[in-house]
Amino acid sequence: MASLETSAVRFESLSSDISPVPHSSNTAFEFLFSQPFRKGTPTWEATSKELQSHTLGPIHPEKPIFRDGKTGATLSYGRLYRDALTVASSLTDGHLALQPAPASSSNPRVNRGAIVSPTILLHLPNCLPFVTLAYGVLASGLTLTAANPVLTPPELAHILTLSEPAALVTTAAGVATFQAAFKLLAPDLQAKLSYATRGNVFLVNLDGDDYGASAASLAPLERNVGGWTVHDWKVLLPATPKPFSPPRYTGSEDALRAAMIFWSSGTSGKSKGVILTHRAIGSALIGVWHASTLGEDERLVGLPPFYHIFGWANVLMAGVALGATVTTMGKFDPVSYLTMAQECRATHLHFSPPIAVLLAKSPLVNGFDLSSVRGCTSGGAPLGTSIIEEVYRRLGILIKIGYGLSETGGATQQQSMTWDDLKKQLGSCGPAYPGTEIMIRSTETGKPVTVGEEGEILIRGVSCAISYLNNPSATAEAFTPDMWFCTGDVGKFDTQGNLYITDRLKELIKVKGFQVSPAELEDSLCASPLVQDAGVTSVYHDDHATEYPRAYIMPFDKEVLKGGKKAHDFAHALRQHIEGKHSPYKWIRGGFVLVEAVPKSPAGKILRRMLKDCKGHEVQVYEEKPRAKL
Repeated sequence: MASLETSAVRFESLSSDISPVPHSSNTAFEFLFSQPFRKGTPTWEATSKELQSHTLGPIHPEKPIFRDGKTGATLSYGRLYRDALTVASSLTDGHLALQPAPASSSNPRVNRGAIVSPTILLHLPNCLPFVTLAYGVLASGLTLTAANPVLTPPELAHILTLSEPAALVTTAAGVATFQAAFKLLAPDLQAKLSYATRGNVFLVNLDGDDYGASAASLAPLERNVGGWTVHDWKVLLPATPKPFSPPRYTGSEDALRAAMIFWSSGTSGKSKGVILTHRAIGSALIGVWHASTLGEDERLVGLPPFYHIFGWANVLMAGVALGATVTTMGKFDPVSYLTMAQECRATHLHFSPPIAVLLAKSPLVNGFDLSSVRGCTSGGAPLGTSIIEEVYRRLGILIKIGYGLSETGGATQQQSMTWDDLKKQLGSCGPAYPGTEIMIRSTETGKPVTVGEEGEILIRGVSCAISYLNNPSATAEAFTPDMWFCTGDVGKFDTQGNLYITDRLKELIKVKGFQVSPAELEDSLCASPLVQDAGVTSVYHDDHATEYPRAYIMPFDKEVLKGGKKAHDFAHALRQHIEGKHSPYKWIRGGFVLVEAVPKSPAGKILRRMLKDCKGHEVQVYEEKPRAKL
């Protein structure tokens, strides 16, 4: 239950005399596989009395935990544990012989003391190999990172430059993208990484991999792809692996050891590497557990990307710690999604708002039996109250929403069990997770505000990130000296401790759960010889329940401003320009507005809130025509 300080809006889930969110020592791997939510475990013992009733029974080693949605291949709880240890052994004492960084390498002046070990980069959609490899890296004590498979070579080159991965795991198509990205790196970094010859690039065959379909999978010999020597990833699963025991961290070492690096877009346009420690990962899951209604024998659809904090925290980690059966889905299409939810008898669905719109409005839903679904969690972007109401009226299913970021894991979650209770929370993101502090401070004075007043949302907790990777200026801007993370979102609390998000200070666009930086798109547009100046903001598409980027363009050729074929050709040339540089979720689906000038301050800063008032010729280059909502 939340405690409220009357002098300021600062909610904490529990009092400070007990640790409501215990954490494990050692690796996050050991914690997640310790079945932490059973009665009598150290986690249970350290949990406050009011939360101890939420427990699980033991997980049988043969219980299916992850299942391939296309082939039906499965990983049992026991096999996943054994195979992850085998991968860990191969990474540290086998094929690659990588070693975690020593504890002595912690330096408070670098990444706020985070110990970043050699990094393994997964460049995969949701699939069984992703699961085993991710847990293998966590077990090894090395550092894991993961990237969206649709990133372009320049976007990947930025990630390679910051994280310098010691190994890559990708697909055959991904190798070509990495090779193009590799050419963009500085020569000394190319020499250091040596992906072409070192044998540190591994492939997953998404269409033909037999992993999970057989007791022992055969790994093909090394081969050459575009001049690079690559191996099938199953070379990391030898038939007779060397014994391996995960490292043991003592004291606060688990709070410094970098377990995972997520990639979060910033207002500057370049992705920032969000460092989460082993302690942060375990604590985030405990928060998810106590804020949820998940229980025994859950069946989940693994659609949210595992490389994204939403899918990682709510599905990938939950599958192991809860013993849930997760059916993976690598790519969304409505019929396949509904078929999968029906056939696996899903009990809980996790998705971004566009799928909530599907459930509310699409006639496709009428042909499927979703009676097994007890609830849904929507995340990654705001979801309108009307859609939640429509889904309940149509299907009798509660959709609960929460709030979180890569930098914080989860932060809040609606926790209602009935529609009558949920109605009282509609429009909010619910109360804070156990062990998470949230404070609202004035955007003008920087001081805490009172209940009902708006201000910037600050979050503090053991599950928060320790630093941005090798980015001291961004870290100093986002994290206060006393460990609060400044979200850049504007919100308020009600008297019950429910958080409402009302605005953004950050100049970010939320496209189906992914962050898009207007500054990044503006830089790309201005790099075109056709463009004199550009400003980017967002428009909202009701039917898709998402924002899309819209670009206001000042062309060199003023004839374009008159419209007609010349304006059409101009806009489509810019469409091709952006598509060649950026991932699909960054494309200008909100259309181009051709204007005489982009509004700016005397200091030259784009006045984004004035863009909507700019008069010009609008050209839609995609079929969708969003409704402006700025």
